[in-house]
Amino acid sequence: MLERVYLNRYSPIILSLVLVLCTSAYALQGSTAENGSNAQAVHQLGYTGRGINVGLVSSRNVRSTHEAFNDSNGVHVFNFDYSGSGVNYTGGGVPGHDTWVAGIVASRGWTGHTNDKGVSFDCNIYSARVVDNNNYVGNDTNNFIEDALNSLINSHNCKVIVTPIQLGGTANGSSYYSLMFDYFAYNNNVIFALASGKDSTNPTIFGDAYNGITTAALIDEPNGFYLRVGNSSNPGPTVDGRKKPEISCPGSSQTTPSIGSDTDYYITAKDGATSFAIPQTAGVAALLLQYANSNSVSDDNRNVVIKAVIVNSAFPNIKNKSGHSTDPTVWDPNRGYGRIDALRAYQTLSSAKVSKSTTITSSAGWAYDTMSSATHTYIIRGKKNKRLVFTVTWNRQARKSGSNYYDETLPRFNIDLIVKNSSGSIIAETDDVNNLGKIDLLLPADGNYTVSLSNNTPTKSRAYGLAFELLPPLTGDFNVDYTVDILDLYQMASEWLTSGTKADIIPDSNVNNLDFAAFAENWLEIDKRYFVP
Repeated sequence: MLERVYLNRYSPIILSLVLVLCTSAYALQGSTAENGSNAQAVHQLGYTGRGINVGLVSSRNVRSTHEAFNDSNGVHVFNFDYSGSGVNYTGGGVPGHDTWVAGIVASRGWTGHTNDKGVSFDCNIYSARVVDNNNYVGNDTNNFIEDALNSLINSHNCKVIVTPIQLGGTANGSSYYSLMFDYFAYNNNVIFALASGKDSTNPTIFGDAYNGITTAALIDEPNGFYLRVGNSSNPGPTVDGRKKPEISCPGSSQTTPSIGSDTDYYITAKDGATSFAIPQTAGVAALLLQYANSNSVSDDNRNVVIKAVIVNSAFPNIKNKSGHSTDPTVWDPNRGYGRIDALRAYQTLSSAKVSKSTTITSSAGWAYDTMSSATHTYIIRGKKNKRLVFTVTWNRQARKSGSNYYDETLPRFNIDLIVKNSSGSIIAETDDVNNLGKIDLLLPADGNYTVSLSNNTPTKSRAYGLAFELLPPLTGDFNVDYTVDILDLYQMASEWLTSGTKADIIPDSNVNNLDFAAFAENWLEIDKRYFVP
């Protein structure tokens, strides 16, 4: 499943289609349900991707005549060739691959497959072939990928681009193509859904690009829940130490249109493939953009805002490849910050836009602002034992001169994220090489918490997006393990008739039968924002 291609400057490199072939018993429906990307919950609110154009940059095209891509309004897949070898959906290293990817994004379902709808099933797909019959993607003066991006973005208004291919080479964010993608993201406000890649020890090109959303692949377990990273999904960090992937998505067991005929379907690999995970990312981004386009609020369509709400709302309790649990409060090399959750991302984006230097009393929100040399502060009023989840991200400013792309002049723009309690003590901070910072913090007391965003490159300015949630704890989850169980009962018993303790649920003179009654009402309750059985 490897194709040899020749890139700019005619240097040989490997292009790998990011998938493994297999069969399974589950359908696309499960991968978009609550324990998948949770896109179906957003569909029920009326957001289905209508009016959003998604670009597909890959080695071949899509079978646009398939019944699942057509409805009473006509065809919703449009094919273009930038390689000079012609529109073709049957060739490539794995024939049919690009039709499968398009189906996960935009299948409208059909007779016998009414539940097998894509993540944003009302969007339009613009498929761009960028690899010719000799597995070549152009050179400095005639670059197929660059031509495709220019056309998709400027002629076809594609604000989401999904790229289910990987390139060989050093994936440290400095390759010609990673810089190219960052350039288009920064200058055109485009959301790139990029694969962490397969069969390597680090994310590959294009998954190392700063400004995209790099995605790992999840497999479905026997209960149909997507709770484990697939063996084929590359772990992070990047070779230069950045925290990629940022998120993970269902990448297995999805029924999608295939190329055998206009009524043919295919069930994707069981062991997880990032080719089939990134369409979920692209589809969720399309749902959020449709919402943003439907209201009069400014800036909620910015790619940094969309990225921030997606990462901030991720479900974190995902097992690594070995099946072991991961710390839900921090980034993990296998699953990033967690599994994408379309509904929670929508709920955050549809919350109030917040402003710096004001006291925020809402439980969720987002912001978009531009920072120069000043420190921006957000004051969030919190309660003891609530969780403050806060994400900020910004774009690297890749530059172009002639036919070449360049990194921004060093040092790169960078934001340090610092959280202080009401007495001014630092209780959390991020300061690293990433262009995204996230904290997940259990608040130790009632009070105002100051979140400071500090630019440590004062000669530079940059726009950023942020998102936050204040998550209330489960009543009775005293040890904060996301479930109310016998361990919490032990703690309540040890604090019986004691005042001012965690088990004093109803604040009065001590822990007594009133507290136990409140505790009993939540027995075996599970915090689904962090944990599932």
